[in-house]
Amino acid sequence: MWGIGGRQTGQLKTMRMLQLFQRFLQGEVISKQRMAQFFQVSEKAIQRDIEDLRSYLAMMSHYDQAVAIEYDAKQRGYRLRGEPNGQLNSSEVYSIIKILLESRAFSGEEMNRSIEKLLHLVSPEESKLIQEMVRNERFLYVPVQHNQPMFQKMWDVGRAVRQQRRMKIAYKRVGDSSPVMRLVEPVGLIFSEFYFYALAYLDGYPREFPVIYRLDRIESYELMPGHFHIPDQQRFQEGEFRKRVQFMQTGQLLTITFRFWGASLEAVLDRLPNAVVTMDGDTAIIEAKVFGRGIKMWLLSQAQYVEVVKPAEFREELKQTIEAMATLYKNGDTRSTEQGMDKEAP
Repeated sequence: MWGIGGRQTGQLKTMRMLQLFQRFLQGEVISKQRMAQFFQVSEKAIQRDIEDLRSYLAMMSHYDQAVAIEYDAKQRGYRLRGEPNGQLNSSEVYSIIKILLESRAFSGEEMNRSIEKLLHLVSPEESKLIQEMVRNERFLYVPVQHNQPMFQKMWDVGRAVRQQRRMKIAYKRVGDSSPVMRLVEPVGLIFSEFYFYALAYLDGYPREFPVIYRLDRIESYELMPGHFHIPDQQRFQEGEFRKRVQFMQTGQLLTITFRFWGASLEAVLDRLPNAVVTMDGDTAIIEAKVFGRGIKMWLLSQAQYVEVVKPAEFREELKQTIEAMATLYKNGDTRSTEQGMDKEAP
């Protein structure tokens, strides 16, 4: 049996190997001399640690066979060759941080905490480089106006979706002085245009289309006992819904056809991934299944580069809206002719 000193020596070796392994995972080049000075042990001890880690990697079946510790003569140190399964590299960490900053979806505290955790996944040198590359964006980061913490609320809603748990929510709609209480069956969670949205059926109403609730406007919520049940073949599909909705505005599901002669057809297809395109000379004829209110907003944003062909009722609605807009500019009246479109289903 070990004595006290033996146990302490074993514990120190374990902690040393864990730190070395973490440094390898972060992409650091390990110098025996520097590590010996850092841990205050001999270079032979560090060499034995590295050999033990090599043996460990060889035994672990969940690591790719191409992953190994090798000596880099150019940098005079040992490094991990290849990438363990599930380990993010520096370019992936940088890309994720850029997307997070661009989203503006999280409070300053949550954003900084997430970025710091991501930076710990790469070597100190790469972490420093990434920090320099995003320093200006971090300094000038402005979250969306609600500036609420979102992580826990997203997690709770996500679990309710997965477990099919009813939720009682207090929802503050635009223009209301106090929240309304709703008993809902959450079926999805989506991010769009700066915000997260919960998609839910109203308890007791037909399950035709889910109601959209902006997550930050849910002032309080409670998971209810028991479960609701939706058969797998009727399960709400977030991916399909996302293809058909624009700006998280719903309305009647309809098939529209429009002509497009703008510069980037690719951008249109990114916006409407379920669209079918046929060409008529230089003009694209696009047909897509969409929800009405959101697609109306997007079509108006395309100005003179689109023309709705059908359905006739929708074409007429757009025509009336455009005429009303033109009247505003002719008369110099800047009052809006339409009320806000953030509406909850009955």
